[in-house]
Amino acid sequence: MTELRRRLAWGVLLASLSCHSFAQFGGGGMGAGMGGGRRGRSPDAASSSRQNEQAMSPQTQAGVLRDKLYDLRLRLMITPAQAPLWDAFSGKVWDLSLKKALANKPPVTDDLTVVQLAQRRAADAGERAARLQELSDAIGRLYAGLTPDQQQIANQVLPPMLP
Repeated sequence: MTELRRRLAWGVLLASLSCHSFAQFGGGGMGAGMGGGRRGRSPDAASSSRQNEQAMSPQTQAGVLRDKLYDLRLRLMITPAQAPLWDAFSGKVWDLSLKKALANKPPVTDDLTVVQLAQRRAADAGERAARLQELSDAIGRLYAGLTPDQQQIANQVLPPMLP
């Protein structure tokens, strides 16, 4: 009887370990490999992810953005010396994304004339242009502080992330 219990205990242990590793590596389905999870996407998924992000709540969009920035930081292997440049860049991305999420809310236009509405839209576009320029400047400073290998990774990964 003790031998049967020992075999059963080993079976339960092995089954629990295999379930843990199965979940750890993205489910292990056909073609998922060890990259599974959210990093297991195909390169052409960028356009469909943008469409999906537009349909998400602001909280979900923030989580997706946080994950993308975190993954990019890990992939670039940002050093402590590069951290201030990274922080400035990611702060500008957050700022622009937050403003974009707030701008997607329908504006109250009941009390505005068509001239006032046009002026508001022009002011919003000017503010967005200024924020995009600040982001562009932050990306330029970060890019200049990266190694050639990091720059190559940034050239591949960063364009679909830009707002």
